[in-house]
Amino acid sequence: MPPDFETIWGWRVAAAVFLTALGSMTMLLSAFYEARKIRGIATRYGMIAGWVFIIAALAFFVIDLGVPSRAGNIIFIGWPNGRLAESWMAWGVMFLGGMFLWGLIYLGSTFIKALQKPILLNILYYLIMINAVLATVYTAYLFAAAGGKSFWWNGSLPLLWLSSGLGYGAAFMLLLGRFVKLERGSDIAKLRHFIHELGWIDLLAVIFEAFAWALFLSVAYANHVETRIPLTHLLFQTYAPYFWGFVVTLGIAIPLLLEIAFMRRDPLGKFAAFAVPVIFLAVMIGGYTLRYIVVATAYYYSPFTPLVNAASQWGPWWS
Repeated sequence: MPPDFETIWGWRVAAAVFLTALGSMTMLLSAFYEARKIRGIATRYGMIAGWVFIIAALAFFVIDLGVPSRAGNIIFIGWPNGRLAESWMAWGVMFLGGMFLWGLIYLGSTFIKALQKPILLNILYYLIMINAVLATVYTAYLFAAAGGKSFWWNGSLPLLWLSSGLGYGAAFMLLLGRFVKLERGSDIAKLRHFIHELGWIDLLAVIFEAFAWALFLSVAYANHVETRIPLTHLLFQTYAPYFWGFVVTLGIAIPLLLEIAFMRRDPLGKFAAFAVPVIFLAVMIGGYTLRYIVVATAYYYSPFTPLVNAASQWGPWWS
């Protein structure tokens, strides 16, 4: 059957996964800089914006479930039956719930003096950074554990999710750093260093994303024979324009070239004022398309037959 008639997870789940990565990595970078005492309007806006992205991701997940109560049932039915830890979807509810909670506490710390103690804030920052990584990669394990979709049986998927997600967060923080003051009265040298460092993080994230794609495609080709059907649609047929046009060209090549040029220019100069918004838009469009094609391409497959061995070479548990 054509994918349109059998797709269970579509653009809504892709949007939820994308917003999860964007929100988590934005909060991670904001917490990273605040833990280093490099704080100000940019990091504060980044933390709040990341929290809003997490809320939007939760909303898309609930919308995709169709019935909002199902999201709660994952916890309230799974926990009493001792199956909560057995489901990556349940772990995801806890990871996203954690990111929501830490963001809420951070927001409260701006108004409640009792939460402004340095030791409490440092604990909060490290909780955010650890939870952000878990929230970003859990959907990769969720896909890999889904039966009947050989395209997702790929142990490199968490690396692709993490590297690309870091690029989203870095691009967003770079936009804030370039157009929002780091802190009131901050010196120009400190602001330059902040933006320059974010540029390096984004550059390295894009490089690792390209490496992760090469690894993902290599594993997919070497994996089960059924994987080559959706892989062909990704590289040469139905989804090829999205992959080569939006993901590779717009999401990787253009930001990579601009980041290299950006490293050789003044972060507060005219070139940066042009390059940073372009990098941000390219990374966002390419990032959502990346999540979407990984979700949608998996629905191109041929039915299993009794003569086909369905065991993958490098499956969901890195076996």
